[in-house]
Amino acid sequence: MNNRFPLRPLLFVLIIALMARVLLLASDTVSFHSDEAIVGLMARHILQGERPTFFYGQAYMGSLDAWLVALGFQLFGDSVLTIRIVQSVLYLLIVLTGYLIAWRFSGKTTIALVTGLLLALPVPLLVLYTTASLGGYSEMLLFGNLVLLLGYEVAQDLNANIALNRRSLWKWALLGLCAGVGWWVNGLLIVYALPVSTLLLYRLLRSTSPHGRIRAAFVAIAVLTFFVGSLPWWVYNFDHQWSALAFYLPAPGVQNDTHVQYLDGLRTVPVESSEESGTNMAERFIGLLLFGIPGLTGLRFPWSSTFFLPVVGLPVTFLYLAALYTLARDTQNKLLTANGRILTLGMVVGLLAIFILSPFGKDPTGRYLLPLVLPFSIAFASLVERINRGEALALRMRRGLQAALVLLVVVYAVFGQITAATNEPGFTTQFDPITHIPHDADAALIAFLEEHNITRGYTHYWVAYRLAFLSDERLLFVPALPYKFSLILRLADDRYPAYSALVDESESFAFITANNAGLDALLVATFNAQGIQFEQAQIGLYTVYYGFDAPPPRPLSR
Repeated sequence: MNNRFPLRPLLFVLIIALMARVLLLASDTVSFHSDEAIVGLMARHILQGERPTFFYGQAYMGSLDAWLVALGFQLFGDSVLTIRIVQSVLYLLIVLTGYLIAWRFSGKTTIALVTGLLLALPVPLLVLYTTASLGGYSEMLLFGNLVLLLGYEVAQDLNANIALNRRSLWKWALLGLCAGVGWWVNGLLIVYALPVSTLLLYRLLRSTSPHGRIRAAFVAIAVLTFFVGSLPWWVYNFDHQWSALAFYLPAPGVQNDTHVQYLDGLRTVPVESSEESGTNMAERFIGLLLFGIPGLTGLRFPWSSTFFLPVVGLPVTFLYLAALYTLARDTQNKLLTANGRILTLGMVVGLLAIFILSPFGKDPTGRYLLPLVLPFSIAFASLVERINRGEALALRMRRGLQAALVLLVVVYAVFGQITAATNEPGFTTQFDPITHIPHDADAALIAFLEEHNITRGYTHYWVAYRLAFLSDERLLFVPALPYKFSLILRLADDRYPAYSALVDESESFAFITANNAGLDALLVATFNAQGIQFEQAQIGLYTVYYGFDAPPPRPLSR
């Protein structure tokens, strides 16, 4: 193993990643939606004295992202761009730690460099979720990388029987701390923690060191720092009847009670939403093949069900799968060290099993598979390295084949980014077209509402919090209307009850709809049935109902 750290290739990778991210931000092609707006609102409220533990309205995804964005607001001002800058800094750290992991797992410059390039010029899946914040995916990837890196270092110490060396104590402590913070940020951290903890348990049991008590003390320190890092998670659970844990282990039927169906006069009745019903393992496995893996390899954009340039994407996907197969067969550990190979393949097997066995597998965007971008990249980089070890081809031909494979995969990913940026809908976190509302009319909508002194009212989730953030919370419209064609409303969409209280107290209010003709028809029919005169304004995709001559019925949530 080469012990000289390849610093220059790392600097090259980071410069490439920075340039690509600057171009992406300058293109303004990543759409801004309510999930990200909530992070911005949380950051704004943190600066005003609030101390949220989790993403508003839910008992998972810790608020670390909002705290970091709050710091960004202090430094650069309150804006969508600042949110994206914070995510971009985290992304560069993800690239850095990914490069370090590839280097430590292999000790080979080629593997570190190729892995770094795949992270610096990644598939649209990683681009999207490290640019638009959904509450903690960037932090989860970063802390996951740190858990992998520290877990590997500890495992290597155990291999060398130097676990009793005090210099390794900080590794155990940091490992537990990073795992704890990562668990609070996003439960997907378990994808990293499971293979690491399994490997360490195996190495501990096989360790020939006679000092069992000291080994136990090191483990105890890691456990202690884990609880320190995840302390917000535990405190919240003790105060809220373990609601955060209940999110991962829901009781049957719990989710169904959060849905209502709209009827005449904006009345609602409870309904069991098919959206919350689970899919079986066979369906999730098919989803993995058609949506998950294609998203990881760039064959499919997270917001689309169609394949992107399959004449190239299918061979690229095959190369990734062949790389994983090749790494699995490398029992002599010629490409990666034994511990590096176990952790890389362990992450892949573990997350794919979770995806198939759990309800998270029904998500079509692919965001729950984000942790696999790194092991897929390391596996592909290992395949490139393996070519150089072949003796059937001359050295020049081997180098040419290596370059051709790397160019094929990187250029395909970059072309995917360019295609996404230059075509509708751009980069968007919305898989369902009904929830993707372009920004073209946002400024005009805000100007219209302020000109007519319309500051309170009702809309749906994908308008409410975006409008609140962009208007500096002057315009508060709570998500009491459904956005789906079925007119089913998730009561959990009301993420910030303080807004609802202000709207309920307001004597005058309006309605805003977007992208849902069925909801428009229901509102108009309701107003007409009660003989209420009103004004209507069309602003882009938005429809505003206002100027009522008599109070219209308020949307009922019970």
